[in-house]
Amino acid sequence: MGMNAAHRGRPTARRPAVWPLSLGHGLNDGYGAFLSALLPLLISRFGMSLAAAGLLSSFRSAVASFGQLPLGALADRAGARWLVVLGPAVTCTAMSLLGVLPTYWAVAVALVAAGLGTAAFHPAGASLVAGGDGRRGMSMALFSAGGTLGAALGPLLIAGVAGNLGLSFTPVLLLPAWAFVLLLVRVVPREARREKRDRPRLRSHPHAGQVVRLWSIGVLREFVSMSYYTFLAVLWTRRGASLTVASLALTVYSLSGVVGDLVGGRLSDRFGRKTIIVGSVASALPLFYLFLLTDGWLSFLFLALAGAVLIASIPVSVVFGQELVPEQRGLVSGVLLGLAWGVGSLLIGLVGYLGDQLGLEVALGLLTVLLVPATLLAAGLREPEREGKGVAGDG
Repeated sequence: MGMNAAHRGRPTARRPAVWPLSLGHGLNDGYGAFLSALLPLLISRFGMSLAAAGLLSSFRSAVASFGQLPLGALADRAGARWLVVLGPAVTCTAMSLLGVLPTYWAVAVALVAAGLGTAAFHPAGASLVAGGDGRRGMSMALFSAGGTLGAALGPLLIAGVAGNLGLSFTPVLLLPAWAFVLLLVRVVPREARREKRDRPRLRSHPHAGQVVRLWSIGVLREFVSMSYYTFLAVLWTRRGASLTVASLALTVYSLSGVVGDLVGGRLSDRFGRKTIIVGSVASALPLFYLFLLTDGWLSFLFLALAGAVLIASIPVSVVFGQELVPEQRGLVSGVLLGLAWGVGSLLIGLVGYLGDQLGLEVALGLLTVLLVPATLLAAGLREPEREGKGVAGDG
């Protein structure tokens, strides 16, 4: 008993594993963010409509999302470390080749491959990062912040290469990517042997209803967030901005999410997961409308606030689900990260279609209304007792 108490009093015991996983998350999501920055150039190159452009995003996103269910279950059963290393290797290789692929469908195939890499990494990484120290919210926030930071810097990296050197030079980014992958092989820790035990099916778990509610919130949140991210560069170029400024908007949106990740995770350890999820989703709605109704630097400000507030709920939701079903952290992560992301991504083409018919800003404005039912769903969540809850608020 005394030994268990001592362990609960040392919340940093598992923290060394967070940093290499955050690095891998940044690498995977940074390269995965190339498409949004390249989209204006690819639209021009292939003569695509906004609907076709949205479909391209859906190819990668759908595979990356729905693939997380079987790969998350695989991580629970066979170990997650090899998926954490293999995933970024595949994602980075595929995304680095986008600039030299000759046809729309060749790009689509590369995006499917990148989606498989992302599907391998996310549930495995989230499973490894989940600790039992009472501060899971902050640990997951650090992991999530790595991916968000990568997604923020990725558009600037690819815009710098494609904008200054041309699309044919994007494969040079294979070199730093594989250097980082080799580093991951060395620094991602090996897992302890897992005890083989019977796990109840997720659908028959006593907390399955709460997981479904979290997933529904995630679908609505991801549909809104990913639609803004996918068409943000297009929106700014149509406002008359350069590709560099458009890429800066993507970076602002993503970097604000890093702040949201860290603040949301820390506050959820102190005040509860439900409180942060409800506040996040409800507060984002007016901020997105203020972004659409303004221009210039004021618009950038509201975009940053909207990104920070909405993205804050993502790591909190994953930890909430893992606390509901601790026996299957990888599978639950796949449901709340992957399945929610996948269903939301399948609808992005609809936003592109509405953008073609009504205008992109009107389409995004209609989309943002979906945060209302998301808020109502969040208000009905029931939070379980958290292990080490009393410790989390200390220090």
